[in-house]
This record gives sequence, C-alpha cells and structure tokens, in this order.
Amino acid sequence: MAATNNKSGNPTEDLTKEFRLFDRNNDGFIDKNELKVILQKILPKFQLPDDEIQRMISNVDTNKDGKIDYKEFMESIYPQLPAM
Repeated sequence: MAATNNKSGNPTEDLTKEFRLFDRNNDGFIDKNELKVILQKILPKFQLPDDEIQRMISNVDTNKDGKIDYKEFMESIYPQLPAM
C-alpha cells in the first residue's frame, strides 16, 4: 500500500520513506490513528471502522504492543528483504 510514487530504485530506501509518511508524529511507530489518516487519504470514500484498522495493525504487530514499528512494517510489506 504505497502512499507516494517516490521510487529511488532501492526498495529499502523507498519503504523507509513510506514508513515516515505513515509515522506522522515521528515517534518510530504507526498507531491506529496514523494508519486511519493515511487510509482516509488513500481511500477518501471508504471509511473503515476503528476495530478493522486495529485488526490490520494486529496482523503485522508481531511484538503485540498495539502499533507497527519499522521492522514490522518492513517485514509485512517486503518479507524477502534481509533481516533488519
């Protein structure tokens, strides 16, 4: 689910930029509210309920802290990248 078309040719660099777009408060995590904002921008006519957004987070939240960190983001989008 790419938010921009800023492709550098380097998948890791591109995904790092994408993560920063999602992580609006720059705390190193994507929480439910940040994901909701991005989804509303990408799909303005399609409103997901909060429990569905939380389910999306839970699907990639391997450490079960309720948010997506950089490692979880990278592994969920591009699992064939070398371990971080």
